[in-house]
Amino acid sequence: MRADIVPGGHFPDYELPDQTGKRHHLSELQGNDPMIVLLLRGLF
Repeated sequence: MRADIVPGGHFPDYELPDQTGKRHHLSELQGNDPMIVLLLRGLF
């Protein structure tokens, strides 16, 4: 686990692409609402 991701801390404002390739910051998607981010390994 990264040292800057700790329980109760602030999550980094990652930039991720959508299905069209346009990049969005998590803070842009979140707005003023709470957000839950799940980081899962694929079990396909």
